[in-house]
Amino acid sequence: MNSVSEYQRETPARASGAAYFADLGRDLGYALRQLRRNPGFAITAILTLTLGIGATTAVFSVAYGVLIDPFPYKDVKTLVTPKLCSSEWPQCHWNGYSAERFNEIAQKTDVFSGVSASTISNVVLTGGSEPLRLRGNYITPNTFDVMGVQPMYGRGTSEEDVQPGHGEVALLSYRYWQAHYGGNLSVLGKVLMLNGRARTVVGIMPPRFLLRGGDVYLPIDMTVLDAGGETVEGQSFFALVARMKPGVTEAKASSELQLVFDDFRRKTPLSFPKDLRVGTMPFDEMFQSGLASTLYLLLGSVVVLLLIACVNVSSLLLARAVQREHEFVVRAAIGASRSRLVRHALAESLVLAIVTMPLAMGFAYAGLQAMLRIVPVETIPDEAVVTMNVPVLLVSMAVALFTVLLFGLAPAWHSANPRLAAALGAVRSSGRKAQRRLLSAFVITEIALSLALLMLAGLMVRSLIAVESAPVPFSPDHTLMMEIPLTEQRYPTPESKVNFFRNLLEQVRTMPGVKTATVDASYPYLDVYGIHVQVSGQPADNRRVAIHMTDPEYLAMSGAKLLQGHSLDEREITAQAHDVVISESFAKRYFSGQSVLGKTVHLPELKPDGKTKLKDDAFTVVGVMTDLPVYSGYNENFPAILIPYTAVPAADDLIVSTALPAEDLQNPVRQLIATIDRDQPIVQMMTLRQMLDMYGYAGPRFALALFGTFAAAALLLSLVGVYGVLSFVTSQRTQEIGIRMALGANRVQVMGMVLWQAFVLALLGVAAGLPLAYFAGRVAKDQLVQTSQHDPLAMLAAICILPLLAVAGTLLPARRAAAIDPARALRAD
Repeated sequence: MNSVSEYQRETPARASGAAYFADLGRDLGYALRQLRRNPGFAITAILTLTLGIGATTAVFSVAYGVLIDPFPYKDVKTLVTPKLCSSEWPQCHWNGYSAERFNEIAQKTDVFSGVSASTISNVVLTGGSEPLRLRGNYITPNTFDVMGVQPMYGRGTSEEDVQPGHGEVALLSYRYWQAHYGGNLSVLGKVLMLNGRARTVVGIMPPRFLLRGGDVYLPIDMTVLDAGGETVEGQSFFALVARMKPGVTEAKASSELQLVFDDFRRKTPLSFPKDLRVGTMPFDEMFQSGLASTLYLLLGSVVVLLLIACVNVSSLLLARAVQREHEFVVRAAIGASRSRLVRHALAESLVLAIVTMPLAMGFAYAGLQAMLRIVPVETIPDEAVVTMNVPVLLVSMAVALFTVLLFGLAPAWHSANPRLAAALGAVRSSGRKAQRRLLSAFVITEIALSLALLMLAGLMVRSLIAVESAPVPFSPDHTLMMEIPLTEQRYPTPESKVNFFRNLLEQVRTMPGVKTATVDASYPYLDVYGIHVQVSGQPADNRRVAIHMTDPEYLAMSGAKLLQGHSLDEREITAQAHDVVISESFAKRYFSGQSVLGKTVHLPELKPDGKTKLKDDAFTVVGVMTDLPVYSGYNENFPAILIPYTAVPAADDLIVSTALPAEDLQNPVRQLIATIDRDQPIVQMMTLRQMLDMYGYAGPRFALALFGTFAAAALLLSLVGVYGVLSFVTSQRTQEIGIRMALGANRVQVMGMVLWQAFVLALLGVAAGLPLAYFAGRVAKDQLVQTSQHDPLAMLAAICILPLLAVAGTLLPARRAAAIDPARALRAD
C-alpha cells in the first residue's frame, strides 16, 4: 500500500485549469519513480521503443529526401515531359528527341510556358596537369528559367550566349566548384578548355541544382545543326522538360502532344507503335529514384516493426497493470474517476516515450548513416538531401505520441475498470481468462507480424542467391574495363577513332600480365547497348537486341562458343565488312527452323548520318554463337549480335583479359594510354568484379541487409515478448502447478505443459500471419530476381523458425515452473 499512500499525498482536491496540469506533472513524476523501482521492465521497454521509433525515423529520413522532397526546382509538379504509352510496351516511358523533333514540339504546342532540352555527355577538360573527364550537361539557354532556379553566383544564360560570334560560356555546379576550386569565386571569368573549345565560366549554381548530375552546364543553340543535319555539337538526343502554363489541364496538354506525335509517326512509322498514346509525365516521375519501390516496401516493413515493438511494450505494461490491480481498486475506492485512472496509467507510457526519444534519435542517426553507406550508387537523385531535418523530427515526435496511445491503450483501459477486479475478491485477478486471452493475443500478434517480415527477408535471401549464382561472361576477377570517350572535336572522323583503338589494342595485348584485349560499345553483362533490327519479309519488331561493336577476341573472352559458320576475323575488321555473328536466341527469334548463314539483317538505327560513313544498314550473317549471359535483374533476355567495330566506330570501351589480378594492371594501362594521347581521359576504370559489386549485386544486398535486419529485430522482439508473457503467466499459475505436482505430475510434464502452451500460441500466430506473409510476397514481387513471390523454401523457413523461437523463449520459464516446490506453491497467496 506504500504506492497508494504516496499517491494520496500527491493528489490534492480536484480543480480545473492549472490544477489539472499540476496533477499531470505529479502523475509523470510518480510514473518515473515507479520505473526506477522496476529497472528490468524499464530498460526492456525503453530499448524496445528505441528500436521501433529509431528504425522508423531512419527509414523515413531516406524516404523524405528521396520520395517527398527530392528536387529543389520551383513548382516541380508543373514540370513535365511527354509520356509515351502503348500496348507493345510493358510500361509508359519518356523519350529522348532529336533537335528537329524538339523544335517541333516547342513550336507546335501552346500549353507550355517554356520548353527546355538537356543531354548528358562526357566533356574533357584540358590545360591542366592531366585531362579530366567532366559530366557535361548541354542545355538550352532557357533551362534555368524553366526550372525556376538561377545561379547562386554570377549570371545565368540567355539566347545571346549561343549566337554566332558570341563567346561560348559555361556554368559550374556547386559540387564541382567546391571539389576542384575550393569555393574560390575567382573561377568566375576563367576560361576553360572543354572538348577543345574555350568557354568562359559565368556562373555557379546553388548546392542542390544538379540537373541530371551535371558538373558543368553548356548552353547550345538547338536550331543550329552539325554537318550531317542530325546532331547539335555531337549530341543526338535530348531530354525535354517543359513547364505547364497556369490553368492548363493534363487533358489539354495531352491532346496537343498527341497531334504532334501522330505527325511524327506518319513521317517515321517504325519509330512509334500504331496505338501510341501520349500524355504528360511529371518531372519527379521522369527522374524517379531507383530506390523508390524498395523504400515504399521498407516503410511498410518498418511500420510493422514499430507495431511489434508497441505490442511488446503493451504486453509488458498490461502484465504490470494486472499486478497492480488491487492498487487501482483502492484508488477507485477513495474517489478516483475513470478518466483520472486512465491518465495515471497513460502517464507511465508517456514517460517511457519521453525517455526513449533522445535514445531513438541517436539510434536513428546511426542507422541512417549505416543505410547511406550501403545504398547502391546512382539510385538517389543527385539533388536529394537525405538527413534528419525538421520535418523528419516532427514526424518522429508524432510517431512517439502515436506509440504512447497504441501501447498504452490496453493497460490504461484495464486499469480504468477496477470494479470488475474488486468483484473477484480474493481470487487472483491475473488468473482471469480474459486477461490471459489478451496477453495471448499479444503474443499471437507479434508472431503474425514477425512472419511477414521473416518472409520478406527469406525472399530477399533467395533473390540474392539467384543474382549472385547466375552465370557471368568473362572472368570477373581477371577482366579490366574502362571507357575511353573520344570527342568529336579531337577525333572528328571515323578513321581517326578506328586508328586510335587499333593502335591501343596492339600495344595493350603486348603488355606483361595481359592475355588479350578487345573493344565494345558497352561493358559486359550489366550494360546493354540495345537496338532494333529488321529482317526482310518480317513485320517490324519493337523488341531490342544487344549489339556488340567489337573484334575477333570478344567471342573467346566472353566464353561463348561458335555453333555455325565463323567468327569475326581480322579481314572483316580491316575491310569494315558488314558481317554479323548472331546468338542462338537471335536465330530462334527471327529464323526459326531456317538456315541462317547468309541471311540479311538490317540495323535501321545505324543508318548513314555523316559520321560513320555507313553505306547501308544491311549486315550478312556469317556465324551463330551460344547465348551471352545477361544480367538476371533485367526483365527481358536480349539476343546478341557481334559486328566489326570498324564498320560503325561507336565503340569506346576497352576490355582487358588479365593473367594477374585485374587491379594490378590499372596503372600500367593508364600510363600506356597517356603515351598514346596525354590529353585523353579515362572514365570508370574498374574490374568486372567491382562493377558487379557496385551495380549488379548492390541492390539485392541492400534489400537483404535492411529486410534481414528488420526480420532479426522482429524475431528478437518476439522472443522478448514470448519470454515476458509466458514468464508472467507461468508465475501467476504457481498454485495450479503446485496442485498438479501434488497430484503426481512430474517435472517433465510441467515443462511440457508450459512449452506446449508457447508452441500452440506460435502455431496460432503463424496461422494468423500467413495472409500477411502472402500479401508481403505480392508487394515485394518487383524487388525479386528469378524468385517467386511465394517461394516455398522462404515460406517454410519462416513457418519453422517462429515456433522454434517461441519454444526457445519459453525454456527458462518452463524450467522455473518445473522447479516449483509443491508445498510452497500451495501456501502461496
